[in-house]
Order: sequence, then structure tokens, then C-alpha cells
Amino acid sequence: MDDYIIHIDSYDFEEKLERGTALVFFYEYMDTKSMALETVMEEIAENYSERINIYAVDIEQSPDIAIHYGVENIPCVIFLKNGDTVEQIDGANPPDIYTDIIEEVIDE
Repeated sequence: MDDYIIHIDSYDFEEKLERGTALVFFYEYMDTKSMALETVMEEIAENYSERINIYAVDIEQSPDIAIHYGVENIPCVIFLKNGDTVEQIDGANPPDIYTDIIEEVIDE
């Protein structure tokens, strides 16, 4: 994954996600929908990493994070503000779906 996307795991997720504004991309290694969304997330990260923290969680390595946030479908993107879920989007979607929410979350 891109240099702008920070991988987090069970050991550091609370520290990273409890403060600030974040986009969290939950994926599964070798899942075709996850791989398609990874490309979208990389593009978004290049354009928005200065304005929002962008994290990736491999649910096979850190299933507890997915359980904590109620992730039931993969891929999934959750938008957080100070640790609270603002929006959750399941599946792979076009970039503008995510960027519109980023703009809303940042402007709040």
C-alpha cells in the first residue's frame, strides 16, 4: 500500500484512532474487492493525507479492531472523529463517495 496510508494493528489502534479525524480502510489480503478499493484509497491518500489520517487494517491480522467497530463486510471504510464513527461504507465504491464524506467530516 501507499506511503500515505498507515497500517495499524491491535497494539496501536486505540492510540491512533481515539483522536482527530480518520479514514479507516478495513481489507482482507487477496480479496478482489479489497484490492480494487486499495487503488481508490491510495489515490485518496495522495490527495488528502495532509487533512485526514488514513489508516488500513488487515482484518485477518487484527480481527479485534473490526469487531470493535462493528465491521461485518469487507472491504469497509469507516470515518472517525475523535474515536466516534461518523460514517461507514461497505464495499468498493467510486472515489467521490469517499471524498465527499471526507470534505463533510473535515468541515464539521
